[in-house]
Amino acid sequence: MTLPPADPRRRRVDLDLTTLRLFEAAVRSGSISGAAEEANIAISAVSKRFADLEHRLGTAILYRTGRGVEPTPAGNALLGHARNLLRLNDSALNDLTSFADGDRGQVRVAANPSAIAEFLPDVFASFREQVPGMEIALRERMSDEIVRDIVEGQSDVGIFSATVPHDEIETFPLRADRLCALMPAGHPLAGKGSVRFDDLLPYPFVALEDGSSLAKMFQARAGERDHPLQISVRVRSFEGVRRMVSRNLGIGILPAATVEPYAAHDGLVTAELTEPWATRHFLAGVRERAALSRIA
Repeated sequence: MTLPPADPRRRRVDLDLTTLRLFEAAVRSGSISGAAEEANIAISAVSKRFADLEHRLGTAILYRTGRGVEPTPAGNALLGHARNLLRLNDSALNDLTSFADGDRGQVRVAANPSAIAEFLPDVFASFREQVPGMEIALRERMSDEIVRDIVEGQSDVGIFSATVPHDEIETFPLRADRLCALMPAGHPLAGKGSVRFDDLLPYPFVALEDGSSLAKMFQARAGERDHPLQISVRVRSFEGVRRMVSRNLGIGILPAATVEPYAAHDGLVTAELTEPWATRHFLAGVRERAALSRIA
């Protein structure tokens, strides 16, 4: 099907908001001089804008009389659209200003399971009290994946273990936690208040899945001792570790903050892990701080 040629009289005319605002002011005040005074623009400049618009539209939008101006039928049609467009423009600016001021917006956060389980809920609650319009889009990721997400622009802010390489991004110290060993109440090590990693190696482990920073750390420490871990079961979550340990499937190592509130209920006991590396540090990372939105 062949389309008819375009009517040259119906060429595209882009309506610029400054001219529309002046037009609305002229109709409201009844004069071009009133619009010029309101906008602090020369009367001749306002008149030229209206003449140019009428030329491009191919029709008059104002009747000019000795008493001032009033809209033509075409001008009345334009006036309704102009007021709608100006309201939309002002609404858009208000919304965008709130983003620029940090009052509204979405922050894409990637965090590892430890951060989510230990302290992020309190951190997020505090920020939400200060900035109710903030939306947090949270992704649970492994620490090395978080750094990659930041580099690739998939996340605005990442919270991850300082043990993973992170030279490509800007980082800031955030929190620290302490690892502990957990075991059933009847375990041979249950009476000890503290243990060394070597003390745990003869026993089966309930371990986190291979991709976690904790799993990598324990495998590396065991490798240094030429004593592979005896893994009885691997699980994805801290809760899974606690549940498996409570069923006597092995011992576990987890952040103390994720175990101690539940230990008595689950029939578990904990022992401080005395290794220097048992204190872990979390970093907050961004691709480029200067390029972040205000709310991020």
